[in-house]
Amino acid sequence: MKKLIFLLSVLVSFSCASPTETPQVVDADQLVKDITQMSKDYQSAYITRDWDTASKWVSAELGTTIYNSNGSSLTVQSEDEVNAVRGWDFGTFDMTNHKVSMSSDMNTAVVTFDADGLINFVDGDQNVPYATRASQTWVNENGAWKVMHSHWSPRANSQGIPQAN
Repeated sequence: MKKLIFLLSVLVSFSCASPTETPQVVDADQLVKDITQMSKDYQSAYITRDWDTASKWVSAELGTTIYNSNGSSLTVQSEDEVNAVRGWDFGTFDMTNHKVSMSSDMNTAVVTFDADGLINFVDGDQNVPYATRASQTWVNENGAWKVMHSHWSPRANSQGIPQAN
């Protein structure tokens, strides 16, 4: 009888235990759309020198870095760097051909795209053609997507951003 009571108590305690948490199902197509839009919004904020908006996609703990299309050294994308006066600005800037590759755990994304535009120099030429290809690495940091690194390079027979003097 003691064995039966023990067995029943074990069964009752397992049946009363809280159910195991069901893993959250990720809608991969929606996630790709969301990351593509975040990439566009981040880059738009960056080129318009809007650190307040751009910074919401930058990890406070890890920051973000960039290799610019002019071959300059690795740069940390800080508030000072984003808001800096450059001596030139984009007249137009269009991003196309976004492709998103996800890691198997859906917590890292690599975004690739093309960017085309026109650069206007404060003291010089206007409407200088700009054509690059870019990649960004995004990570899911505690439920929030952050851009960790960007790499830009001129497309064939094109030029990227001007070299700083």
